[in-house]
Amino acid sequence: MTTRSAGEPVHLPSARSDAVANRESILEAARQLFAEKGLAAEMREIAERAGVGVGSLYRHFDSREGLIRAVSQAAAEDLVQRLHVAAGQKDPKVALREMIHASAGLFERFGVLTEVMLRGQINELPNHKTEAFPDLIDLIAAVLQRGIEDGCFRSDLDVPVAIAALASIFESGMLLALASRRTYSGAADAVADFFLAAIAAPGQL
Repeated sequence: MTTRSAGEPVHLPSARSDAVANRESILEAARQLFAEKGLAAEMREIAERAGVGVGSLYRHFDSREGLIRAVSQAAAEDLVQRLHVAAGQKDPKVALREMIHASAGLFERFGVLTEVMLRGQINELPNHKTEAFPDLIDLIAAVLQRGIEDGCFRSDLDVPVAIAALASIFESGMLLALASRRTYSGAADAVADFFLAAIAAPGQL
């Protein structure tokens, strides 16, 4: 019989680790199915794809709305992190292009759910105008203002109008339409090329 020395740690299966792994599997399965089907995705389908029972799914998320909220919050946090990284680029033109690519990447990764979030079709979910992306407008404005000061963006650029125009491309579904005829990266480049040309200072094209 094997004895344990005093002070030796006891290694037991970690139920907590299993629970964390199951939760992550559920969130990833939900992301995939909501991206594919939008809000029509069923909890049973999500549980099957995650490799867990429906009961296990409901132990982690007590309602369908709660699961949608968790996935949408993950999408928001992912975008905010990517936008902050992009905005940190030294060249304002590069920063803005990478921010557009980051936004297009959200559509690619979260699919139909992204459009639902941006249009505010689910009252319970945060959207980009409120709690999910609290500093998004300020972040874009700072990049545009830096471009004006550096002389690469036109000096008379109306920053709020520029932000509204850029936001409308994503909110209107225009990016999804472009991506359906090319890749998401290609659509992001097309949007960035057009937008940067429109706001460029004379001689900066």
